[in-house]
Amino acid sequence: MATDVERLQANLKHWALLLGVLQITIGCMVGFIPPSAVQWFRGIVMAHIEFTANGVLMVVLGLLVSQLRLGPTAFKAWFATLQIGTWSNGAAGLAAAFTGSSSQLMPTLNEKFPPPHGVDSPLVTGLLQLCGVTILIALMLTLYGLLRSRPE
Repeated sequence: MATDVERLQANLKHWALLLGVLQITIGCMVGFIPPSAVQWFRGIVMAHIEFTANGVLMVVLGLLVSQLRLGPTAFKAWFATLQIGTWSNGAAGLAAAFTGSSSQLMPTLNEKFPPPHGVDSPLVTGLLQLCGVTILIALMLTLYGLLRSRPE
């Protein structure tokens, strides 16, 4: 009989894999948005790359769930931060594309492809900051769970 943690692991693995593949699919679909449909096409390119790359990250981390030794609360925090972080990264690109505004957190992109409405979007900046913090937390929880599971 599976323990509560084992059931939770199985559920989180299922959802991480499903949502990871969904995110990759959405990333590919975003790539079909034509330049004329948005104010800043580089935002679409960014969203396409970030959704697909972060979807792959989610699938890989989902495959590691059975190797992680975390308690129920830590597993839930891991899953929540993984979801928030990976989805907010691509969402920042979509927000930039449709608003035509970028963030100062992307200086190289802004220099090469200046957005028409500037680089001071609080929405894009906030999504990027949220992404950075939450993905880092998810990765740290993954490392912690892997370190705790090492064979003696």
